[in-house]
Amino acid sequence: LPVPGYLAHAEKRLREENERLLHYLDQSSKWQLIHTVEKQLLAQHLSSILSKGLDLLLEENRTEDLQLMYNLLGRVKTGQQELCSKMAEYVKKRGKVIVINPEKDKTMVQELLDFKEKLDKILRQCFRNNDKFVTSLKDSFESFINQRQNKPAEMIAKFVDSKLRAGNKEASEEELEKLLDKIMVIFRFIHGKDVFEAFYKKDLAKRLLVGKSASVDSEKSMLSKLKAECGA
Repeated sequence: LPVPGYLAHAEKRLREENERLLHYLDQSSKWQLIHTVEKQLLAQHLSSILSKGLDLLLEENRTEDLQLMYNLLGRVKTGQQELCSKMAEYVKKRGKVIVINPEKDKTMVQELLDFKEKLDKILRQCFRNNDKFVTSLKDSFESFINQRQNKPAEMIAKFVDSKLRAGNKEASEEELEKLLDKIMVIFRFIHGKDVFEAFYKKDLAKRLLVGKSASVDSEKSMLSKLKAECGA
């Protein structure tokens, strides 16, 4: 039985037991019985539920199944803890594919932005923005993004340059501002910030010298974000 089907089955069985208790059994035996069912259905299969199902559900963005997994595993002693560490493994593995492959350099930053947005949404919708999951996600991003030195920093600088140049397709300054904020989130994970700074300053000078800047306000906004972040 595939994991989503198994989770639905486990939820159904627990619900049935609960209803049976309400109608027939003495309340004092309730906890013991439910605990036995949880142990049989969830605790004993915890590692296989996670190893066989989690990556696929995350990859395919199956939010309802992920929410159900989070809720069910919350009924087992170390369930959510193990879910959190398995999610971190997935993020590192999947993220490394984005930053390590030179063929992906041109799309790297957009893919990172999309990946982060997708995971933030999963954390919000499925994992109730659990603090441990939020911290784990940040640590995982920082871990994989720095597995390739300097290149992510360079590509982020080039991405910013492409967005701040005249003629870029961002519809409004407001949208551009939102995008710059998202880029800053990714930028914070990078250790080689000086590499970014070197590329950024060179591109900024070029934009200003040849009058190719899309918006003076956006330029100022980006500079103030960097100043707040790096004190530069």
